[in-house]
Order: sequence, then structure tokens, then C-alpha cells
Amino acid sequence: MPDFKIPRRPLGNTGLMVSVLGLGGFHQVEVGGDYVQALVGRYLEADGNYIETARNYGNGSSEYKLGQALRGHRDQVVLVSKTGQRTAEGAWRELNESLEALQTDYLDVWLYHCLTQPEEVETIARPGGAAESFARAREEGMVRCVGASTHWPMLLLPAMESLELDVVMYWVNYLVTCNYPELYQVIAPAARQRGLGIIGMKPLGDGYLHRSVKPAFEYALAQEVDVLACGFNSVEMLEADLEAVCSWERPTAERLEEILRDAPELGDYVCRQCGKCAMPELDLPNVFELEGKFDQQMFDGRPTDAPDYALRQRLRYWFNNQARAMELYKPYAARVQTLLQASAPLPPCPYGIDLRRKLELAHAKLTSSPQFPEGVTGF
Repeated sequence: MPDFKIPRRPLGNTGLMVSVLGLGGFHQVEVGGDYVQALVGRYLEADGNYIETARNYGNGSSEYKLGQALRGHRDQVVLVSKTGQRTAEGAWRELNESLEALQTDYLDVWLYHCLTQPEEVETIARPGGAAESFARAREEGMVRCVGASTHWPMLLLPAMESLELDVVMYWVNYLVTCNYPELYQVIAPAARQRGLGIIGMKPLGDGYLHRSVKPAFEYALAQEVDVLACGFNSVEMLEADLEAVCSWERPTAERLEEILRDAPELGDYVCRQCGKCAMPELDLPNVFELEGKFDQQMFDGRPTDAPDYALRQRLRYWFNNQARAMELYKPYAARVQTLLQASAPLPPCPYGIDLRRKLELAHAKLTSSPQFPEGVTGF
């Protein structure tokens, strides 16, 4: 095997140095312990040191398998786990369960797992909330750093205000540019202003970018991020990721634009948020951003092969943000309907997207029409 050595970056102001490729634990649930053992061994051999899991991954099975694989290697890694508990009692119980399964007496980073609603941040921060156990764990040396992850990015702003965070965790890939641009435009600058570390997840878009491993990592590593937690669960997948991250050189702005232009997963349907189709009467990029929040712009009404169709069906509602997207779309709906009924042409798209067809489909999705409205063609 090639003698890969993964580069490292500082994890914000935590004092921790982390390999830019991290081992994510979700997909270790899907394979046996012997595979996890081999995977961890190869990852450590390549100078990887960031291993992340969660208490609810397989009801603790991911933590257990990783704990077995890390015997004798605990001091070589930055070990991370998460809890979905929002009360002090529940979080404390899960911390101790995590430590037992991982066969360690401390975590380098412990995260509030997948913040979903504003009320959760409030519950965590109030008396009796999970923040009490996070503070206690830090004081007793059971946790070095505290962080939060989410699938609704703007929740990280109140979390940064209300909770004592050292790191934040969110998606980092080129689908984010198209669907959740606020992550790069708002959340990353706010985190860096506070000196927080940034953990990127899903650099290959939950496997959707499997055709584009090298450009996907090239793009992701150029963003404001310290480590990319990737869900490989075989040595073959790991080798492909290692080759991509160990050959990385910072791309130019022109190269990043080229990746967005040529990405096969984006093609001539997904809006790149370049802003060139904005109109006085309607900001089309905002509409397409909401379509991205609805289903990641994965349903385009075109025939495809069975594996691609199955992957899109699994991932399009992965983050369960449809209701939020539809609510945010309400102020646009009447204007879009008026525009669709007009005969005036829409602006040309530099990526070859048929904007009228796309707008028809986005409107149908975001108004929850049981059928595509009369006049929508090509589906």
C-alpha cells in the first residue's frame, strides 16, 4: 500500500491537532468488528488521528467496535462522541455509557448531537439541561472540549451564543454551496470569529459524490474546515480518500468554479447559487436554495438508472427539512405562480439549466402539490 501520511490542521483554538481526514463512526454499524479493526489499523498507519462516533449509532455498537479496535492506541487519537440527550441526567448517563463502550476515561470532544429545533438549545442551556453535565464533565476531566452538530445550520448561531462551545460540526461539500450557502457565508465566519474549531461532515455527501472523490475532497478542504469526518467502512474506500487528501493542493478560485461547473451530480439541473438569474421581481436563487433545503434538488423528474435512483430516494429527505423549506417559501409562492403564467423569458443560466422547467418543479415541490400543476411539462 502507498505510504500515505494525512496532513494535520489545528482544531480552532482547542490546542488539538487533527488529521484533515477523520474516521466517522456511523457506517461502522454496517460492518463486523474485524472490518473495523482492519480499518482503524490502516487509518492509524496513515497518521490519521481523528475518530468520531455517537451513542445512538447502532445503540452503542459503533462505540463498542471502535473501543475494541482502539485497544492500546487511545493516546494516538482525538476521540469524539455525541449525545442526543437534552437533559443533564440523560446526558450524564450517556457519557458514562460512551466511555465504557470506548474503553476510555475521557473524550477529547463531546458534542450535542444533531440540534433540530430552537427549543432544544433552550432546554440544554436552562437549569437541569444537558449543559450542566457537559460543564461537569469538563471540570472532572472526562471531556476536554465541547461542540454541537446540526442539520439545520442557523441553529448554530443561538448555540454559539448560549452554550460554551469549542467546536461546531456541519456538512462541508459542494452540495452545501447549492443548498445551504449560509453555512459558508454566515456560520463559518461566526465560528472563526469565536475561535471555534470546525468539523466537516459528509464530504462525499453521504455517498452521493462517489463518482467525484478527488474533486469532492479538493473542494471541501478548500473551505473553512479543520477536519473532514468521512464515513468509509472498508479499506478500499479509505485508500481512495487517502489518495485524495494526501495529494491535495489548495485550488484556485477558477478551479473551484470548474469543479462546480463540471460536477456530474449537479449537471444541468442543480442551481450553483451564482446569482446571475436574480430578477427585480423575484430572486430565483433564493427559490432554488429552498428547493435544495426541501430535497437537495435531487428529484429532477428525469429517468435514471436504478442505483442512482435508489441513492437519490434515500438521500433527498435525509435531513427532514421539507416543512421548514415550505414555510419559508410561502412569501414567494404567489410571485412564482405569476411569473410561471407569464410569457416573458427567464434569464439564461451559465450552467445550461432550463430555468422555467426548474422553477415549475421547485414550485410544485414547495407548495406540496399532490400532482404537478397543469402546464408543467417534461415529467
